[in-house]
Amino acid sequence: MTLNTVDTEPVYHIASVGRALTLLSAFSQRHQLTVSEAAELLGVAPSTAHRLLQMLIHHGYVVQGDRRVYVRGPAMQSLASGSSRGEDLQAITMPLLTLLRDALRGTASLLTLEGNGARFLVCAEWRDKTEIAVSRVGWLLPAHTLAAGKAMLASLSTAKIDALYPDGVPITRFSRVYSMAQLHRELRDIRSRGYARSREAHEDVHAIGVVLPMGAGSPAMAVSLAWDASRFPVAQEQEATQLMRSTAQELADAVKSAG
Repeated sequence: MTLNTVDTEPVYHIASVGRALTLLSAFSQRHQLTVSEAAELLGVAPSTAHRLLQMLIHHGYVVQGDRRVYVRGPAMQSLASGSSRGEDLQAITMPLLTLLRDALRGTASLLTLEGNGARFLVCAEWRDKTEIAVSRVGWLLPAHTLAAGKAMLASLSTAKIDALYPDGVPITRFSRVYSMAQLHRELRDIRSRGYARSREAHEDVHAIGVVLPMGAGSPAMAVSLAWDASRFPVAQEQEATQLMRSTAQELADAVKSAG
């Protein structure tokens, strides 16, 4: 595959972003850099290079090793391995998601929690003429607006949930949750019910979310089924949820077995 690049600078050139990307490219080719080497590479003062390196440390792309040498951090390392891991995860989970999609005639997705957002990892899309409940692989949306996101939040302790929302619940277009008190009440209902519902990410999409029983120390994951509003299986909600719980257990077993 050939990547399309441009030789001229973009109209809205942001120097700091360009420098940070230059440093990331350097770390992809070199194991370590010093502040003076980074400054020379960028053509800036050492103090400017130091600030850029500190920002990369903040986001996990770089860590400071011995003798003030900067080396690749976990986020940088994950860039190299993320693609293959994503392909492995899709190979492991897609057969189960496809079975769930075909059984319930909706779009089946696997998501994980990232901060107070939920990331779509794998999706088996149900195609119909509405083209509303479509694949959103790669998207990161507010967890409190998604069925799967709320299912994952409900699996956390109150203290962990509060830590994810230090500034309160962000207001989104379709969300019906405007405060931490509301969020905690809804999460208590989800724990009691055993699954989550949602129609806050999009007014024409209704979804059910079930958390995967991954066990302590594992990343939070959940499976969701989404339909356009007119096709939500109101009369068969309990049956759909039972099948989703069974699939969630199978998905958890498959992911854990694969490491």
